[in-house]
Amino acid sequence: MKEISILPLLLLLLPLAALCVERQVYIVYFGEHGGKKAVHEIEEAHHSYLFSVKKTEEEARASLLYSYKNSINGFAATLTPDEASKLSG
Repeated sequence: MKEISILPLLLLLLPLAALCVERQVYIVYFGEHGGKKAVHEIEEAHHSYLFSVKKTEEEARASLLYSYKNSINGFAATLTPDEASKLSG
């Protein structure tokens, strides 16, 4: 009987396992607004913070769910626990 090797299958599935890192929605709070920045400046600052923990700018922009820019300064984004820890430190 012919023996089937599962090693090639495991090697194909390994990259998929790396994509399964648990992501959660985190709210990053910077405090109140001073009212001195335009909306696009606030959003760019939020993207910049996310880009500091993401691999690409596209990934940073895609992870941003909402920018709080009226009463408070902050954003909601999908992050891994490690990324959230880096932002808080």
